[in-house]
Amino acid sequence: MSDEKSIYWMSQIVGWFLFILLILFQNMLTGPVDVGILVFLILNFCVGLTLSHLMRIAIIKFGMLRMKISRVLPRGILLSILTGVIATLIIATAQDLIYQSSTAWLLLSPMVLIELIIPFTMVFLIWNVFYFAAIYLKNYEREEIKNLRLTASVTEAELRNLRAQLNPHFMFNALNSIRALVDEDPAKAKTGITQMSNILRSSLTSGRRKFVALEEEMKVVRDYLDLEKVRFEERLNFSFSIPENLFKVHIPPLLVQTLVENAVKHGISQLPNGGDIRVSVVENPDGMIELNVINTGTYNPKRANDDANTGIGLDNSRRRLNLLYGKESGISIVNENKTVVCKLVFPVRTKITIENENADY
Repeated sequence: MSDEKSIYWMSQIVGWFLFILLILFQNMLTGPVDVGILVFLILNFCVGLTLSHLMRIAIIKFGMLRMKISRVLPRGILLSILTGVIATLIIATAQDLIYQSSTAWLLLSPMVLIELIIPFTMVFLIWNVFYFAAIYLKNYEREEIKNLRLTASVTEAELRNLRAQLNPHFMFNALNSIRALVDEDPAKAKTGITQMSNILRSSLTSGRRKFVALEEEMKVVRDYLDLEKVRFEERLNFSFSIPENLFKVHIPPLLVQTLVENAVKHGISQLPNGGDIRVSVVENPDGMIELNVINTGTYNPKRANDDANTGIGLDNSRRRLNLLYGKESGISIVNENKTVVCKLVFPVRTKITIENENADY
C-alpha cells in the first residue's frame, strides 16, 4: 500500500472514530449508554466509513477533482444529500432487522425522515470539505515542487547557454568575422555587433522568465544564424516557416536556439559544403504545436551521447518540456532524406503571463 493510501485510510478510520466518540459523549451527557446505543454507534461507524469511501470513488470517477470550484460545489452538495439519504435508509433498515421492528412509519412521516437525513447530509458535506481541502493542498504542494524544479531547469539552461555564448571558441569566431567586416562593410559589422548584443542579452534575461513569445525567440535565433552566416558564408543557408497566427504562442526561452546551435555545430560545420537549416512551426488539428528544426547532415546517437554539451542540451529540453506540459509534450530526432529532423510537440498556449524580467526566482 502506498503512503498516500495509508494516510487516506488512517484519516478515514481516525476521523469516523472521533465522530462516533463525539456522539457517544453526547449520549453520556443525557443518560446511561446501553447496548442499543453501542450497536447504533458501531453501525454508524461502518456505514460512514463505507459510504464516504464510495463517495470518494464517485468523485474520482466523475472527474470532480479536475473541475472548478463553481462546478464542484453543486455536485458536492448533491452527492452529500444523496449519500445522506442512503445512509439514513441503511441504518433504519438495519435497526428494523436487529430489533425486528417496522420502519414503514418513516415513509409515512416525511418530516421525521428529513430530520434524520439532514444530520447525515451535514456529516458527509463536512467530509467532502475536508477531502477536497486535502486534495487541493496536496496539488498546491505538487505545483510548488514542480515550479521549483522548473526554475532550476530554466536556470541550468540559462547558465549552459550563457557558457556556450561566452565560450572562447564562439567569441573568437564571431569577433573575427565582425573584425573582417569593419573595413570591408562597416554597416554590416555594426549589425553584427548588435546581433551579438541581442544574443548575450537574451542569455542573461532568459532565466527570469518561464515563457517567451515564439516571435521573440525566433528573433534571437535569426541573430545567431546571421552571425554564423558571416563565418560560414555560402556554406550556411537558413529559412523559417511560421504562420503569423502562431507568433504569440509561448515556449520556454532558449529552447529553439539550443536546437539550432546543435544543428550548426553537429550538422553544418561538419560538412565541407555546409547545408541548410529550416525551422518550421505548425498547429496540428488536435491543438498541438509541432516545431521542427531540420538541418542537412546525419544524426549519430552515439556521437551525440559522447558529446556532453549535446547530451545535456537535449536532456534539458526534454525535462523542461515535461515539467511545463507533462506527458502531452515530446521531442524526437530522426534521420530523414539526408537531413536531421528534430521535432518538438507541445500544447498551444497563447495566454500565459510572462513574468516580469525583474521577478525574483
